[in-house]
Amino acid sequence: MTAAIHPDLVDTDVPWCLSDDHRTWRRTVRDFTETVVRPEATERNIAGQYDSELAAAMGEFGLYGILIPEEFGGAGGDLASLCIAIEELARVDPSAAVTVHVQAINAALIIKLGTDQQRAELLPKMARGELFLSFGLTEPSGGSDAASVTTRAVSEGDGWVINGSKQFITNSGTSVSHLSVVVARTSDDREISLFLVPTDTPGFTVGSAYDKLGWRASDTHPLYLEDVNLGPEALLGERGTGFREALHHLTWARIPFAAMSAGLAQGCLEETRAFVQSRTSFGESLGSHQSIAFDVADIAAMTYTARTVTYDACWRYDHQHDYTQAAAMSKLVASELANKVAYQATQLHGGYGFMEDSIVTRLYRDARILTIGEGSSQVQRMLIARSLGLGQ
Repeated sequence: MTAAIHPDLVDTDVPWCLSDDHRTWRRTVRDFTETVVRPEATERNIAGQYDSELAAAMGEFGLYGILIPEEFGGAGGDLASLCIAIEELARVDPSAAVTVHVQAINAALIIKLGTDQQRAELLPKMARGELFLSFGLTEPSGGSDAASVTTRAVSEGDGWVINGSKQFITNSGTSVSHLSVVVARTSDDREISLFLVPTDTPGFTVGSAYDKLGWRASDTHPLYLEDVNLGPEALLGERGTGFREALHHLTWARIPFAAMSAGLAQGCLEETRAFVQSRTSFGESLGSHQSIAFDVADIAAMTYTARTVTYDACWRYDHQHDYTQAAAMSKLVASELANKVAYQATQLHGGYGFMEDSIVTRLYRDARILTIGEGSSQVQRMLIARSLGLGQ
């Protein structure tokens, strides 16, 4: 028999997908986000300030190690557990959510491609948040086209020399950002490989932090590589498999990104419901007017839809079903709906929705990246169309 869910979590339950253990985990993460993440979230984002103390607290709580096996200091959890954590974080601060998202999925890359020694050395530190691993794929000359990598890795002796640049790289410039996976071309054709690059290697430079519209309290920088000399051990996985591995990495990573969208929508729903109940118009609460009530009902329906498609894709992944199309659909639908929800939420807040210190204003700004990151909406539509035998 399924245990009764806590009243505060009724809106977020997905009974056909989540177990009692998942519900307990959601309650635990909710408590953490309310007591540790929510305070000062607006102030952090207004200042555009990455909070290293918060990042460390999230590591101590265990958020980075959800997918890491227990033998390496993680929880050995499933994707649903990660999605729950991402969703709950995004309710109150999407900047914190993306920090966890990137660290968690990059840990999975080491689990899959790393050597025994790399896993033993890196994963415990990654689980605790003592080491951040960034993923250097996007370049100034090509964002959505992952195959258009111009960064070059040339074989020299028994090692490699890398030249190129990356942009919009999350978790790349913190005090614990010690490694970056760099995607580089290793021949004149389309051969692409992955390299594990220590950030203190001569020739590796982290550029200034970006001044962003949203996710202002997350860490994002460009990376520059000029004659970066690496030994043979820097090659992550097999030579020439980098493009395939990067695509696989990006495919399932879209699902927790969809969870981020569902969480942001949930945050907008909660803030808007409370606002229309507390404000009055013509002697009655805003929420008592049918037009307002219907608008909030639309927000609730869109949030429900975003969450449903997210956990459908998540269930498929965790139960070893084909999830490729579902991942693209969940990312497309959830991110687009999150933007609609954020727009409606700020509209219903009136002038308060235009103020910098308003929570829905911050969520509105954070929503914009959701249709861009982890593959834009246009890319998701292309992938879905191909799965239907359409397009090119």
